[in-house]
Amino acid sequence: MDEARFWRIIDETCGAAREDPDSWPERLTDALRDLPADEIVEWDGRFHRLLARAYTVDLWGAAYLINGGASDDGFYYFRCWLIGMGRDVYEKALAEPDSLADVVEPGVEYETETYDAARQAWLDVTGADDDDPYPVEGGESELAGVDWDYDDDEEARRRLPRLFALIEEE
Repeated sequence: MDEARFWRIIDETCGAAREDPDSWPERLTDALRDLPADEIVEWDGRFHRLLARAYTVDLWGAAYLINGGASDDGFYYFRCWLIGMGRDVYEKALAEPDSLADVVEPGVEYETETYDAARQAWLDVTGADDDDPYPVEGGESELAGVDWDYDDDEEARRRLPRLFALIEEE
């Protein structure tokens, strides 16, 4: 599964329903069911590598600011949403988390649970039981970046000025 095909699947499923992230897991599962089992596994491996790349302190700060807080699980679901927004939004956010000010609205929670879509498609395609081992590990990498206090308004304003201004307007 090359990168272009991965992102094409994201665009055709999540991108086609950008305003409805709750529909993304089902849309992804349906699309991935059309692939052979080994390609589903490759797709999911790429998905987990993208999640790991986005495991950064500053993106966590952006998620915290945007969603009014972000637990470990909340930040995971935020990163699932970020991937679902497509390659351009994802890459810009990795380079500059403050760029998310261009795509979010105050008062809206940006999370989705797309993490299990590929596993469900793989189970359906292979006929495996739910308790059978799944060939993709979803472990976290080390959190990248220099830690800062997300509740410190001055620090948030300094690191994420556009996002802070947008959220502060609310």
